[in-house]
Amino acid sequence: MIEVELKARLGDRAAVEERVASFARLAGPFDKLDAYWHGPEWRLQRGKKGFRIRADGDATFVTFKTKKCEGGVEINREREFEVSDRGAFVELAERLGCEPFYTKRKTGRRYELSSGGTAAPIAIEICEVEGLGWFIEIEALLEAEEPAAVALAEGEIKGILARAGVPESAIESRYYSELLLAAGKIAPIL
Repeated sequence: MIEVELKARLGDRAAVEERVASFARLAGPFDKLDAYWHGPEWRLQRGKKGFRIRADGDATFVTFKTKKCEGGVEINREREFEVSDRGAFVELAERLGCEPFYTKRKTGRRYELSSGGTAAPIAIEICEVEGLGWFIEIEALLEAEEPAAVALAEGEIKGILARAGVPESAIESRYYSELLLAAGKIAPIL
């Protein structure tokens, strides 16, 4: 799966959420606790061997991505699967030499909007990232990384950002890990 997404900082969260609610369907609240891990020998290939374990309600998902960011828009090849026993998966990861790095908590509301160009609905999250503040995240999922489809999805998510009343200048191109590191919320890696 290819995810095309952007995030932007929010000044007036309530006004943005009111605008989003006027054109998108509320899917519900969420509380996501993410634990980021390094794979074995991660110091030799930073950014290539990490994964995330996400607690989302009663479910646990493991995700790994190949990331790139162009002009504040992330285009990620994402692989994700659910695990039935979080503790057993963590034990396996540790036995394989993986190490926990940091955690991140996001809470908020998720909205969905039918898209003209992507098969899946576009997800819009109004979320508070613990220690960083309020953001809007807009994500489209694609089956394949075809340049025309990626460009269409990028145009759609930027159009939704404008409909939400958020200027493109508010787009945050840094990853949350970089923001948390800059804010002193996680220790620098050596």
